[in-house]
Amino acid sequence: MSASLRPPIVSLLGHVDHGKTTLLDRIAGSIRAEREAGGITQHIGAIEVPVATVHKISHGIVSTEGFQVPGLLFIDTPGHRSFETMRRRGGALADLAVLVVDIKEGFMPQTRESVQILRHEKTPFVVALTKIDLIPGWRKPSGPVSLADQFQRCGPEYVRALDERTYSVAEQLDQMGFSADRYDRVSDFSRNVGLSPVSARSGVGVAELLALLVGLAQRFLKSELKVATGGGEATILERSDQRGIGPVGNVIVYRGRLKVGDEVIANGRREPFATKIRGLYRPAPPTRGAAGKTIRLVSLDEVEAAAGVYLSAPGIEEAMPGGLLKVVSDAKDREAVIAALQSESQPVADLAETGVGLAADTLGGLEALAFECRTEKIPIHSAEVGPVGRPTVVRVADVKDPTHRAVLAFHVPVLADAVDEATRADVRVFRGEVMYRILEEYLAWRTERTSALDVQRRLETVHPAKIRVLPDFIFRASKPAIVGVKVVSGTLRAGVRVMNSKGEEVGLVKALQHDGTSVARAEEGTELAVSIDGAVVGRNVAGGDTLYVLITEGTARALRGATLTPAETAVLDEVVRIRRQTAPFWGQ
Repeated sequence: MSASLRPPIVSLLGHVDHGKTTLLDRIAGSIRAEREAGGITQHIGAIEVPVATVHKISHGIVSTEGFQVPGLLFIDTPGHRSFETMRRRGGALADLAVLVVDIKEGFMPQTRESVQILRHEKTPFVVALTKIDLIPGWRKPSGPVSLADQFQRCGPEYVRALDERTYSVAEQLDQMGFSADRYDRVSDFSRNVGLSPVSARSGVGVAELLALLVGLAQRFLKSELKVATGGGEATILERSDQRGIGPVGNVIVYRGRLKVGDEVIANGRREPFATKIRGLYRPAPPTRGAAGKTIRLVSLDEVEAAAGVYLSAPGIEEAMPGGLLKVVSDAKDREAVIAALQSESQPVADLAETGVGLAADTLGGLEALAFECRTEKIPIHSAEVGPVGRPTVVRVADVKDPTHRAVLAFHVPVLADAVDEATRADVRVFRGEVMYRILEEYLAWRTERTSALDVQRRLETVHPAKIRVLPDFIFRASKPAIVGVKVVSGTLRAGVRVMNSKGEEVGLVKALQHDGTSVARAEEGTELAVSIDGAVVGRNVAGGDTLYVLITEGTARALRGATLTPAETAVLDEVVRIRRQTAPFWGQ
């Protein structure tokens, strides 16, 4: 083992109910007996698995000779904190990822979202094919056993069914641009993703998965895992209060070391701030019979990457979840560190005059939500970490495009004053724990609102239409004239003014009547009676005349950029030609 390498940070992600929590519990639980002897340490926000423990679990199952990394640090954050919310300077907090896929269900929406995140972050990953014990033919093992021995116990029919499901997952990965195969059939992990079958309930496959992660880390991540000699850097997962200590930051140290007394710069809600580490703590190993008792904390003088600890410091309660914390080496370094963290605290730089508002519980979550919005071509007007309050809604209510008057809130509460303001200002707030669902709901609402606005716009805006006066259906000559007409093109509505083919105004269409019933509109091809105030049959209108909805020059320009039917476009072109007989540049 090389002391020059730190443990790689590993994150689990995948679709809900595919077994992430069960697998992580098994990784910890399968070596619980080791914990009392210091074999595994349950830190805040992380589970540290030393390489000696990997050796012990894998003994007789898979070879672990030549392992150099000191172990693995599994990020064990609350369920709502997906991979993309955890950041460090330069990218994702995790060095490696385990994509958890239920072998019976295969890819699901969150699985695909997870793969997209991994591609975006360029994070190496393996696939844990969970719930292999639910495939027909599974036989419960009597003790620790290798995957190869378990397959032999279960028989060829089981193996055939497992292979079919394994290759189905491989095909789904291939459709997303990743070549994949079962890990023991992969010869080049730099080109292929390894699929590792696991039964979290029995523990079968856990040893192979751990060994695979250690092997990949030391083969491909040595440069990233070199122990840093400079100051420490950490990610602030969240803030909490600990009895006897007070406010603390739950942090993952991913580079260098932190020491009590170090001056550090941390991302705050408004701007980075300086403070000094007053204490570092981690949960003490549990003792026999201690179940259910309050967790006892052990004070540390210093901690090295990679590790999860509680950090106490003045003002730490103002730290931003998902923000960064960095040791300041000297006074000259302070301004550079502040500038660096300031840039990291602004993950959404391309804000637009009109766009939606974003809110998330962490900086990383905000960045991920902004990335997904850009992918869907959703412009962003404002972005902030924290709950949705009235100011957020007020800002969004002022944007020009009604389809952007929405707030997308990822795992943050919506305050009562924001709810009231959203109702008053006709702003929609989409809140949820799953990012892709928030986006789906917003996009569906945007489509509906666009259609509704189009209908409203068409009701409010004069649109092109052409009618022909039927010669045999003159019911009244004037005050108002009532004549039979046929709608030749477009849609005729009451309340519009009409002109003749010379561009002269004829009068105002006051009412429409079809088969003895008043109607608000008449579509192309409809024959009906209309009353036209200002028209006088024999003077400015006659049977057989073609009339057009009168369109002002400003309306004609606006309609050029609107959505018109082909028939409406043709009528508009006719109106423009008629007008240009006397005004050559009309409508330009």
